[in-house]
Amino acid sequence: MNFIVSARQGEQNDIGVLNNMAKDWVETGWRHTFDEPFDFRMRLGRFYDWSADGTRFFDDFDQQRRVNHHVAQYAAIWDGFIPRMKRLTNIMVGEPSTLVSSDLAVMSVQFVTSFIATDGHEGRAHTLSSLVWHRTPDGWRIIREHGSALNPNPQ
Repeated sequence: MNFIVSARQGEQNDIGVLNNMAKDWVETGWRHTFDEPFDFRMRLGRFYDWSADGTRFFDDFDQQRRVNHHVAQYAAIWDGFIPRMKRLTNIMVGEPSTLVSSDLAVMSVQFVTSFIATDGHEGRAHTLSSLVWHRTPDGWRIIREHGSALNPNPQ
């Protein structure tokens, strides 16, 4: 379900743009395969605001459960972890639920992560991510992210 809070005509288009960006963020950005190695800035840099103040990023897939106050801190976690995996892929579940008001948007997006660890362990995790986007001169960028597994014991 998508909502438009303001009557601005362009916000309906913003929902479509944001939902398309979310699919790209989930399925292309957060991917690591032998043929497509992972580097956060290279794969995901365009989705995040690297200069905004007041940002927060959290994902419970991070074993240390760190709350990051800058996207560079968040990127460092994944640049140290994901490239050591054999494979990481995501498939979005349904459509994001997106709310747009002027230059801010909030979104809930679900996806299923499949991975193969270095030791060969295979697993899956159904995840819910809540994102806050803001409009910049370069387009929509993520300034807050909270990802949590919906199944506490991934297979």
